[in-house]
Amino acid sequence: MVRLACEVDLVLLGIISEALLWITTGPGRMEATGIVLSRHPQVRFTAATTGSANLLVAVAAGDLGGLYTFLTTVIGSLDDVRGLEVTPILSSVKRTGLVR
Repeated sequence: MVRLACEVDLVLLGIISEALLWITTGPGRMEATGIVLSRHPQVRFTAATTGSANLLVAVAAGDLGGLYTFLTTVIGSLDDVRGLEVTPILSSVKRTGLVR
């Protein structure tokens, strides 16, 4: 099986705000929460992880207001979210295939 992926300069799409979300859910809701989030158009990447947070989610938004709206409406509406930490991505040094 061949799986293709491409990397696009998000600024060209009007996206200037990115963040990593470290989400803690109950063990019984981790998979369902990850699936729901992975299907959202603003989510670039979702993974189960270990440690104090059990989901890592990469999010892209048009601006900080859009990121705030994502956090309050999408994340806020999920069942059994017990903790959330947000790491804003201020700049990217290296991305696969990105040439400026």
